[in-house]
Amino acid sequence: MILQIISLGRLHPLLVHLPIGILVVAFLMELYFRKKDSEMVNHIITFTLAVAAASTVLSVASGWLLGEDGGYDGTLLFRHRWLAVALAIGSILLYIIKKYQKTWSKNMYLPLFIAVMGLLGLTGHYGGSMTHGEDYLYNNGTTEKVVITNVDKALVFNDIIMPILDNKCTGCHNPNKVKGGLIMTNREQLLKGGESGSLLIAEKGEAPRLVHHIKLPMEDEDHMPPKGKLQLTDQEIQLLEWWIGHDNCFDCLAGTLDKTERISDILYSLEKDTSTRALIAEKVSMVPENWLASININNPIITKLAEKNPLLIVNLSGNKSVGKNDLKALKKYAGNIVELNLGNTNFNDTISSYLTTFKNLTKLQLQNTKITDKSIEAIGDLKHLESLNIYGTDITDQGLEKLTSLNGLKTLYPWNSKISKEALDRFSSKNKDITIVSINENIFSPSSLEPPTIIAATDFFKDSIKVTLDYFYKGVDLYYTLNGSEPDSTSTKYKDPIVLTNSTQLKAVSHKPGWELSPVKTVSFKRSNILPKSITLINKPSEKYKGNGGNTLIDLKRGTSNLVDGNWIGYEGSSFAATLRLQKEELISSVSVGAFSSPEKWIFYPIGFKVWVSQDGNNFKLVHTEKVPQEKSNSDTKFQFFDLNIPPTKSKFVKVEVISQLKNPSWHPNPGGKSWLFLDEIVLN
Repeated sequence: MILQIISLGRLHPLLVHLPIGILVVAFLMELYFRKKDSEMVNHIITFTLAVAAASTVLSVASGWLLGEDGGYDGTLLFRHRWLAVALAIGSILLYIIKKYQKTWSKNMYLPLFIAVMGLLGLTGHYGGSMTHGEDYLYNNGTTEKVVITNVDKALVFNDIIMPILDNKCTGCHNPNKVKGGLIMTNREQLLKGGESGSLLIAEKGEAPRLVHHIKLPMEDEDHMPPKGKLQLTDQEIQLLEWWIGHDNCFDCLAGTLDKTERISDILYSLEKDTSTRALIAEKVSMVPENWLASININNPIITKLAEKNPLLIVNLSGNKSVGKNDLKALKKYAGNIVELNLGNTNFNDTISSYLTTFKNLTKLQLQNTKITDKSIEAIGDLKHLESLNIYGTDITDQGLEKLTSLNGLKTLYPWNSKISKEALDRFSSKNKDITIVSINENIFSPSSLEPPTIIAATDFFKDSIKVTLDYFYKGVDLYYTLNGSEPDSTSTKYKDPIVLTNSTQLKAVSHKPGWELSPVKTVSFKRSNILPKSITLINKPSEKYKGNGGNTLIDLKRGTSNLVDGNWIGYEGSSFAATLRLQKEELISSVSVGAFSSPEKWIFYPIGFKVWVSQDGNNFKLVHTEKVPQEKSNSDTKFQFFDLNIPPTKSKFVKVEVISQLKNPSWHPNPGGKSWLFLDEIVLN
């Protein structure tokens, strides 16, 4: 019976808001009709005060019972209770004075009403402090969110577990509201546990109490958080179990603990890219494909930063007829453009004001253009700019000084401009966070060159493709090979666009007398005259690197070094196998598999391949097996197509297995760890 009476206290959250609203309305009516006295108005206010007094008494009674349930800060509860009692007495006195209107009490009425409103505010404040915390009135109502940029270096408890508890648990388990004698706001209190014992230590054959309560059915009164509160997600529960399973380590880094593939995927999903480009990408929408097609109708000048990324790169390099209309045409989605290359164009001060349209530029190339210091004013408005190339321009020392307004600038290319060495030295000493890339031939000659840029509309073609080579500076000769051999200054010299009609590995170098030969730039162009109808993955890739599923491998799009560009599928500690279904029966003589290697990221090339063919998709015949030597010690990032030549065979189905080395080799910094296999395309010919 006593417990039933105490349980009536749970009506307090429902009743407590009634006197607040009613008393405020009564006070406002009293002020409004103060000089418009009438019998009808007095009756209305009297009735309102009667309801307010009754609801206040009920609210105080239910609140008193709720306080007996325990779990609240003693000092705050004491103050809240007796202020509420004073509020109830004051509300009753207001009703009596208003109803009977004795001469001696009229002068007390308004001061008493003001005092009651003050009591109402104080009582509500202490009630709110009990449930929401003593600083609730003064803080902004938000908890500072932990931003994880590298989950392997994140503290498991502080950065991953505590935010879950803050969002889902501490509302009822804090120093001001101690439900079940349990506080969950810090390490010491979590280890201490509550009235029922330890939260984190499991009895033999049972789950830890924290996990047990979370996993109880929603209808169970011991389920936590209670029904109606924000519940934990499956991922959050798995993270809690993972943490507790590692002896609830409070000081461990996530990268040092063992984890399943599922936990790894959940952890990596917590990472947030805080780069300037990532922040811009969050604020802009995807660009319609038809708009991109309309801009690229004559020449492909716009490319996406990545397949499912809204950011764009614009390349007008070498265009000697750039005008304001070209820049105006980009205005509609100028906010999406983060790179703009106007190098070696006729760009000048007359149209430089249009640069302010591209407010989200992070990289701007203006090398070998006719701009002067006047254009720096427009450039100074690009607050996100990180890289600026003014090589070969007429920018002077005065223009350089104006670049100090670019707070985000990280790299500047001022070589061969009209900026003096003394000005560069002063600028560099004042702006130590900016890298000045400036080459003095007298000091550094002979020096090495950058490899040339290889430009083509796509990496794949059906009949033929046109490829051009370009270089950053004038006076540099470009040489190339098409037979896989390493190019040098005795190889074919580039003069005109190269037309390819077969799958080719194009290698190119830059050369200038007195300078070292540049590193080799390699791009594989693949002829693809058999397009599969569909592909079925026999084993699923990692959730973090699943691209567009199997279609990622037959969309004729190469992946980049950005592994989340949507053009890669990745496998951790397992090999790959898939079946390709063709449009019709085809004569197949080769299968090419595109792969990526970056040992620093635990990614390695395959160590073998197997190819089967079939007419019905059920009975397969093995037609090719090939082994590839494991990679030797290196830290290079590489892309490669592995060409598998098979006996010419008519087929409707092709099954491909790509064999992973599964574990990091002995020379790797983490030998024996699960290695990754990354694939971007399978091409049939």
